[in-house]
Amino acid sequence: MTGPIDDPRMAKALARYEIVGRYLTMQPPRGQRRQLLEQLAEQRWVGPDGEPFTAAPDTIRVWVRRYRQDGLPGLMDKQRVMRGVQTLTEQQAELVCQLKQEVPERSLERIITIAESTGLVEPDVLKRSTVHRVLQSKGLSARRSRVPDRQDLDRFEAEHVNDLWQSDMLVGPWLPDPSRPGKLRRANLFAFIDDHSRLLLHGRFSFRENLPELELVFRRALQRWGTPSRVYYDNGQVYRSGHMKQIVATLGIHRIVFTRRYRPMGHGKIEALNRFIRSAFLAEIKSSTITTLDALNEAFLAFSDLEYNRKLHSELGQSPLTRWRTESERVRYVEEEKLRQAFLWKERRTPDKTGVFSLLAVRYQVGPKLSRKRIEVRFDPEALHEVEVWHRGQFVERARPLQVLAHRRARPVDSEPTAAAADGSPPTADWLAHLVGRRREQGEIEPHPRQLTEQARRRRAEADGAIIALLSEQLSGDVFDQRAVQDYLDRRGPFDREQAELTLEHLLERGEQRDRHVTFYLDAIRNAERGEDR
Repeated sequence: MTGPIDDPRMAKALARYEIVGRYLTMQPPRGQRRQLLEQLAEQRWVGPDGEPFTAAPDTIRVWVRRYRQDGLPGLMDKQRVMRGVQTLTEQQAELVCQLKQEVPERSLERIITIAESTGLVEPDVLKRSTVHRVLQSKGLSARRSRVPDRQDLDRFEAEHVNDLWQSDMLVGPWLPDPSRPGKLRRANLFAFIDDHSRLLLHGRFSFRENLPELELVFRRALQRWGTPSRVYYDNGQVYRSGHMKQIVATLGIHRIVFTRRYRPMGHGKIEALNRFIRSAFLAEIKSSTITTLDALNEAFLAFSDLEYNRKLHSELGQSPLTRWRTESERVRYVEEEKLRQAFLWKERRTPDKTGVFSLLAVRYQVGPKLSRKRIEVRFDPEALHEVEVWHRGQFVERARPLQVLAHRRARPVDSEPTAAAADGSPPTADWLAHLVGRRREQGEIEPHPRQLTEQARRRRAEADGAIIALLSEQLSGDVFDQRAVQDYLDRRGPFDREQAELTLEHLLERGEQRDRHVTFYLDAIRNAERGEDR
């Protein structure tokens, strides 16, 4: 007498064969087969584990067909392929685990991207499900729990690019303090994001949380991406400064919008950006050799330009940079001189009898005519090598430091590597260094956003000019109104010149008068371009 069957698949096949055998033994003729299947389905059968089971009529019919084709093996369940762990080599599976262990915040997609971009594996070798099963088998796939925020956060999005900018400060990593060897100092990030496109406009780490650092980031964002209509800040003291309000007013930006008190989360976009920066950038510092503020900021620029702004956004269905470019012709830039004047700080001083006054611990000297007179000093706190001196609302002269101060900034200390490399072994993949290298290789290949805006405006102006010239040639001079045409084009253009020319020819061939109001022809051109009848 034989013992129990070791193969559970074969045990299931034998239990199924008991039903199939009953069907085949009775050999039902056509017209009675369905009735027999339903009768067998109503019965209870004994499974391989001794528990009763039933089978649906269609399931029995499939078993009969499989048995006729392949015999008893046809009744066995197909062997399930253990994907992921078995499709990778031992070295590849170990690499995946190392990338996750070095930076636990790395997502599945980021692990695949880093491994492929740095040449650790060939493209298309790692799949998301494969990596997940590898990490799951090693107990490395758990996600940190996060307490949800259940307070009201209505969904909101600005209508166009540069309609609304948001900004916030993010606590960053600890770095060696260049002014105190052997000590660490926290670096913090000021960043700006465009609400409509989610574009990361600019961001910069610094050891200080003061107004000059915030204004420097704001100014760089304005230079590169144009001027917003509104700005949206939390209630931090640095954002509520009088000088920030002065900058906004000078540049023609609407008054600053602040979040509700004790509710700084806003509408979630800048917070979502901060979460992504924590998981995709700050976490990668563990596996990098960054030890200075300059290296940190260079890596962040590479991350924002090559990673975040070009990454497909799940909410938008496109990258932030692509969405911003679709409306680049709407962007308004400010002249550099006006921008410079807007960001200059203003302080009042009274020079002594020798014309010397002090500003931020730096001494300056003016001419003898300004001695003991109330003057206004306009300056950039990040460029104190020269300040502007104004008296009674008029520019008088520029002043330079009277003397060089005794102190100087200490050189960056060749400190210990970051925690990821503290044991002396290099990281498996320095993703931030890879991004920095790519950005350096590209140089100025990527067009400046301001150039793209100017190109879009030139193309629009050329298209509008061609329509204006066409109407001027074809219509009576008594009714042609260039201002009315330009206003119409600003509102509803641009139009294709060839299509407009065909439309005008068709109207004039039909005997339409040339002295009809200009909007009559513009409406006809617009309708023809949209495929509508006049």
